[in-house]
Amino acid sequence: MGKNVYISGGSGFLGRQIAHFVSKKNNIFCPRSTECNLFEFESIKKYFRDKKMAGTPIDVIINSAAYYGGLNITMAEPATIFSKNVSMINNLFTAAAESEIKKIIVIGSACAYPENIKGQMSEKDFWSGPLHESVEGYGFTKKVQWIAQKAYNKQYGIEGNHLILTNLYGMHDVFHEYRGHAISVLIKRYVDASLEKRDEVVNWGDGSAIREFLFVEDAAKIISKFIDLPHSLEPVNIGTGIGTSIKTLTKLIAKYANYTGNVKWDITKPSGVKQKVLDTSILKSLMPDFTSTTLETGLRKTIDWYTVNKLEADKRL
Repeated sequence: MGKNVYISGGSGFLGRQIAHFVSKKNNIFCPRSTECNLFEFESIKKYFRDKKMAGTPIDVIINSAAYYGGLNITMAEPATIFSKNVSMINNLFTAAAESEIKKIIVIGSACAYPENIKGQMSEKDFWSGPLHESVEGYGFTKKVQWIAQKAYNKQYGIEGNHLILTNLYGMHDVFHEYRGHAISVLIKRYVDASLEKRDEVVNWGDGSAIREFLFVEDAAKIISKFIDLPHSLEPVNIGTGIGTSIKTLTKLIAKYANYTGNVKWDITKPSGVKQKVLDTSILKSLMPDFTSTTLETGLRKTIDWYTVNKLEADKRL
């Protein structure tokens, strides 16, 4: 049945969705850290060796594991974010090389793009300038990952693809204020305000920043298709190519969270890069028939899921 696919971070927000779609045509392996600890090289090496001895050698790695978050954590823990992510990348690639695994698909991020790009972010702009200070600790680890792909391809013949994801949202995300993505944090903020009947919600910045958002199920579907696509280390943007202002986004979230109070914008807080929207021309040429979930549909699904699963979701930090 298909290939033997190891998914790092397979129980996480994105990883669990990747596992769902990959498992339809392949054998999947999504071990917990107690079985395969990405911060310990020998643990990964032993896991790959055990799979080979069991007659299920890993054919493809999808690296979706990352220590990440929104502006709060990227500004507060840049060194921790850099150290943890680079450690995982180095351990995983080295273990893969020693285990003779032939393909690694890596999950990159739009945070790795320079801050000075005008208009949509095209793959050709990947190295055209410095990163925005607010995300450079995380964003640069994604550049390191691309360098790792090139280096291990040259020396060990490991093939792969480099997928640059836009901002994701959806079920099973981290909704905590400190570590959550923009949409998940806003959903929690507005749902809480609605349930507690607050008179006011305070958001960061002025709401003018433009962002692109991709429903996590759509991202996972796209990623799963690259298992059977040819080797190419040229980055591919994964997104919708549609920009939405944070102010517009908050109005939609307020609508579906049934919040009717006032909204205040705290302009003493950072807004991040003014615009971050991906050029998805290459993706469309590879998958011309793919249709992404509309933002309104995705928001409704996510807010409905969060409302029903709020107690458990709020425990995930």
